[in-house]
Amino acid sequence: MTHGISISNLTKSFNHSEVFNGFNLTIKPGQITAIFGPNGSGKSTLLNILSGMVKQDAGQYRIEDFDRFQFSYVFQNYRESLLPWRTNLENLALPLEIQGLAPQDVRERIRNLQDLFEFNIDWHGHPYELSGGQQQILAFMRALVTNPRVLFIDESYSALDYENNLKLRDHLQTYYLAHKPTVVFITHNIEEAVHLASEIVVFSKKPTHVLETITNPLPYPRTVESLKTATFHEVKDQVLTAFQKAANL
Repeated sequence: MTHGISISNLTKSFNHSEVFNGFNLTIKPGQITAIFGPNGSGKSTLLNILSGMVKQDAGQYRIEDFDRFQFSYVFQNYRESLLPWRTNLENLALPLEIQGLAPQDVRERIRNLQDLFEFNIDWHGHPYELSGGQQQILAFMRALVTNPRVLFIDESYSALDYENNLKLRDHLQTYYLAHKPTVVFITHNIEEAVHLASEIVVFSKKPTHVLETITNPLPYPRTVESLKTATFHEVKDQVLTAFQKAANL
C-alpha cells in the first residue's frame, strides 16, 4: 500500500484573505516531508484541509489508500487535544478504544510504546498535572499508539527543552524506520526540518505557492552527530536561502 499525497489547484480564503490560489504539491509516500515557511503562509491550514477538518474552496487533494484508523494528527494546540477528565493512561488508550481493540491488545500496544519512549510520568494522574513538555510528549505518543500509516505533525516539538526535543526526534525516526509511514510535519526550526525530513518544502508568503523543494540526502537514522556533518550544513544553507527569498529578508 502507498500513501502518497497529491494536491491540485487548491484554493482557500478566509475573510476575503487569499491563502491558496491554484496551489499544487505532491508528497511522496513513505517518507518524512517538512513544510517550512513564513508565518501566515497556510502551513497549518494545509494540514487541516488534508485531514478533512477544513473545507477547501476549490481544487482537489488525494491521500492514496487513506484509512481513518491508520491516520494520526499531532496538533499544535496539543493541550486542547488531551481530555482532562481522563487519566494520562486513558488518554493514551483512547484511539485504540475507538477502534474497538480488545483490552489485552490495548495494553500490549501501550506497553510497547511506553518501552520505546521511556517516558516516566504518573500514568494514573491527569494531563493538567503535567508540564507543557510532558503534555506534548503524551499527545505525540497517543498519535503513534495506533501505528499510523499517515502522520501529520504541527510543531510538536515547540514546548520541549532541547534534550527532550532531540529524544522525540529520535523516537520519531525509530517509528519511521520500523513502519515507513508518510509523515508531513510543520516546523519553524530549520534544524528540526533538516534533521528529520527527506524533503523540505519551502512555502512563499500568501497567496502561497511552493517556492522550492529541497532534497536531503542524509541517511537514516540521523543522530546528533549528523547535525555536525558537512551535508547537514549544506542542506540547512539551502533551506535558509530559500526562506530568505520567501520572507523577503
